[in-house]
Amino acid sequence: MAVDGNLQFIREKIYEIKSAVMYSMSEGVVKLPNSIVSVVKVDDEGNIWFVCSPPLRRLEASECIFPARLHFYRKGISFHVEVSGAATIINQEFAENQTVDKPLLIKMNMTNVEYSAVAEKKPKSKMEVLLTDTYKWLLRTIALPRQDRSILSKLS
Repeated sequence: MAVDGNLQFIREKIYEIKSAVMYSMSEGVVKLPNSIVSVVKVDDEGNIWFVCSPPLRRLEASECIFPARLHFYRKGISFHVEVSGAATIINQEFAENQTVDKPLLIKMNMTNVEYSAVAEKKPKSKMEVLLTDTYKWLLRTIALPRQDRSILSKLS
């Protein structure tokens, strides 16, 4: 079985960030709220398994399969990943005595993946800092007097 290089690359990036914001793109009246999710695994078929906290109210009327988008981003990491696809609720146990602490397991088939690397800023050299500070100082301290008459009136 050949391993897809792109899938392996995306898997490594997702494991590096490990958490995402899930947006439910469902058109239904009752849907899962946006929440922060934690990745459990990314399998070889291109599915992301993740857990999220269950909603505060029961969602028997919500869809078990719904379109969703995951946005993987972490401060200090120079890239972010957005994944969209069909998400399926795996452990839908909405009993009356369900505790709020039990996480909700969801499997999402990745159909669209966007990887964006953020270009890091090059630090300025001492000469660039000196020139920038001098230019700002000149603009603050040297002000040209404003003339009431225009230059065209002087020409005629």
